[in-house]
Amino acid sequence: MTENTPASVRKLFSPRWLEAAGIVLTLIALVWWAIVYAQVMSNTGFPIERTLPCLLQTSDRCSLAMSLCKTWHFLGIRRYSPELLWTGAIISSFALLWGSFMQNPRQRKEGT
Repeated sequence: MTENTPASVRKLFSPRWLEAAGIVLTLIALVWWAIVYAQVMSNTGFPIERTLPCLLQTSDRCSLAMSLCKTWHFLGIRRYSPELLWTGAIISSFALLWGSFMQNPRQRKEGT
């Protein structure tokens, strides 16, 4: 946006809401993973080190571990999908890049 653009329009197109959405999605994915894999770890005896890769991708080991999760818990969630974590990370990264390009040259000089 240019310096002549009204402040209200710049605020409307601010990447802050996108940053917040990305962070919220990432946090939801982390909580989702923790709920599912807490059950997996308690049912299978897997240490946390063996379940951490499941946060980023679903391998055969992760799928097997989730299929062994038969115990009910308060939300009834039995499967985790890492796509939500990746979506949140991508949205957050995009918002940060967008925000850095939206700064006017005077703000960039002051920031460095």
